[in-house]
Amino acid sequence: MPREDWEANTIENIFRPRGLYPRERISTVLDVGCGLSLKSQFIEADIRVGLDAHRPYLQKIDAKVPYVCISADALQLERLFLPRSFDLVLLLDIVEHLDKPDALELMRQAEIVARRAVVIETPKGFLPQNIDILGLGGDHFQTHRCGFETAELEARGYDVVVRPYTLSQVKRHTTETSPASIDMIDAIKRF
Repeated sequence: MPREDWEANTIENIFRPRGLYPRERISTVLDVGCGLSLKSQFIEADIRVGLDAHRPYLQKIDAKVPYVCISADALQLERLFLPRSFDLVLLLDIVEHLDKPDALELMRQAEIVARRAVVIETPKGFLPQNIDILGLGGDHFQTHRCGFETAELEARGYDVVVRPYTLSQVKRHTTETSPASIDMIDAIKRF
C-alpha cells in the first residue's frame, strides 16, 4: 500500500475522530506481520516491535524510527509474549494471508497480548493475491487465503470503519485481475 495512504490514514487518524482510539498514552506497539514498511512508525510510541515470518522483509525495513525486529510465525504470539505485553497490537494487512481458522486464532492471541487495543486492517471481502509485490520471494506469505466482512469483526467485539481505497497498480495474482478500487476495513477492539 502506498506510503502516502499510511501517512494520511494513520490508525490514530482513522479512530480518534470517532472516539475509538485509546485515551491512554500508547507506549508499546506490536506490529504483527509488519513486512518491511511498518505502518506503526506513524503511531506515537516509545517501543515498537515488528514481527514477521519472512526474514527478507525485516532486513529491508524502511522506517524513520527504531524497531526491535523478531522473525517468527505470527501464530506464536502467546508463546513469545506474556498477556497484556503491548498497549497496542496491530494486525494490519495480515489476517487475509491466513486460512480463516488461523486468522481467527491470530486475533484471539492478539487480544491476549494487547493491553489497550487490537487493530485490524484488511480488504473488505476476498481480494485475490498470490504474488509478493515487493519481489522478495515471499509469494507464499503474500497469498490471500480468506476475506472478512464487517459483520464478522463486529460479532467479535470490534468497532469497524469501512473506507474506500485505491490499490497501487501492480500485478497481484498470476491468473486473476484485481480491481483498482476496493473497500478497506479498519477495526479496533479496546480493552
